[in-house]
Amino acid sequence: MKQDKFFDEQIIDLKNQAKQKEESPDSGLEHEAEQKQNIENGIKILGKWIYFERRLLAEETITMMVPKNFVPMNPDEARKKYPSEHRAETILTDETGTVNLMFQYMDGEVNDTSIEGFRNQIFGFMKRVNPGLKEQEIGSVKVSGKTIAYVEFSNPVIDGKLYNLMFYLAVGGRPLMGSFNCKTKEMKYWRGAAFEMMQSMESTEEE
Repeated sequence: MKQDKFFDEQIIDLKNQAKQKEESPDSGLEHEAEQKQNIENGIKILGKWIYFERRLLAEETITMMVPKNFVPMNPDEARKKYPSEHRAETILTDETGTVNLMFQYMDGEVNDTSIEGFRNQIFGFMKRVNPGLKEQEIGSVKVSGKTIAYVEFSNPVIDGKLYNLMFYLAVGGRPLMGSFNCKTKEMKYWRGAAFEMMQSMESTEEE
């Protein structure tokens, strides 16, 4: 009998805890916060909240919302990770060094009308020299009156595969390339944030 009573009391306690959780105003707020995850409010990735801030980037010619924990990649680490001498001028990374955001001005003259053709030309060359690239989506968006041409793809690396969102826009008549990458197994957490970051870009040039 005593044992039955003990189990009955346990069941009652569990029911009360569940009821309190349902009635708790905090649980509703937490659920609402989960529903409104974006780069303005923060995004929960792998159990950790990532918060964003607007920064000047690419020779201070654009601003963009980026994770607060992103810092410039150590030059030695950049040389190891991107051995080409034509590596991006600006490389930001997280504490693991596996989630990266890069910017680089490229040679040539472009405008809003020709930026998609420029992307096609560059990406076509990349596919020729690296047949392992797997194109996922290609398109363009209008942001603050500017056309941003982008392409999503994955590529094999020594320790697995990388997800990439590469994007191009004309700034002062020059082609600016931006690129976000992370491991493909983390793509489901970062893809939405990468697109939001891309669409948060604003040029500092005078119209």
